[in-house]
Amino acid sequence: MLNNTLLPLFFLVFSSLFAAQHRNVSLSEFPDDKVMVVAHRGDWREAPENSAWAIKKAIEKGVDMAEIDLAMTKDSVLILMHDNTIDRTTTGKGKPSNFTLEEIKKLHLRDGLGVETQMKVPTLQEILEISEGKILLNLDKGFDYIKQVYPLVKKRNMLDQVLFKGHESYTEFNQKYGDIKKDIHYMPIIQLSKSEDLKKISEYIKNYKVYGFEFTVGTTEKNLIDFKELRAKKVKIWVNALWPHHNAGNNDDLVLDNPDVYDWYIHKGINIIQTDRPKELISYLKRKKLYF
Repeated sequence: MLNNTLLPLFFLVFSSLFAAQHRNVSLSEFPDDKVMVVAHRGDWREAPENSAWAIKKAIEKGVDMAEIDLAMTKDSVLILMHDNTIDRTTTGKGKPSNFTLEEIKKLHLRDGLGVETQMKVPTLQEILEISEGKILLNLDKGFDYIKQVYPLVKKRNMLDQVLFKGHESYTEFNQKYGDIKKDIHYMPIIQLSKSEDLKKISEYIKNYKVYGFEFTVGTTEKNLIDFKELRAKKVKIWVNALWPHHNAGNNDDLVLDNPDVYDWYIHKGINIIQTDRPKELISYLKRKKLYF
């Protein structure tokens, strides 16, 4: 029997363990009536973007998914890197493809202020090891590398934990990845201001079981479509809360003055939100009972 002194400590430890374990979820099992929280480039406000620590911090916060960016080194190793060069985020200069992994590993990552840290550029393999069973992954800037990523993910039995995406039409996607399309989760990216992108929606719905669509709305609701029609087809709807052009001006920074800015996403039927402020979004979703 626990005494009154130890009881609060017991519940604190238990709740911490439960919070950590609840992340162990697959894409196929994520409830359609809850909202998935995606941390942009990991939790980059607490660690350098696309770093191992950015993923660890996202896991600590209870984030559902970490969005990461892929690049390839000179010796064909997949690493995490957003830009076409390593200039902004590391102590080096040049394209990732100009460096071997050994050379990349001699550099240090910079934080959001551009200050040098002691952290290194991680490989995709290292991130898979950290993430397995703890957080879902969304691979951005990685469409050209799906064939290289696929065996790494399959070997670790993580195909239900990784979401691939790209701007390509269904025909282009099918030509390149038709042989593995049934094994992976894929999400097309749609800009609502482009008529050719709107055609992609019906093409994918007709020919392939997409996990969802990522939509860029624009600075206004001028081109907005009824997302609830797609939700009825069990298709998830992803909209970024990052910058005003993604979401008709309902961006993350507004949450500092208006905690209910995320109401817009819920009312529009959006159930995946990529954010630069995961703590605030999770707090909102818990309050609305929409956090899984």
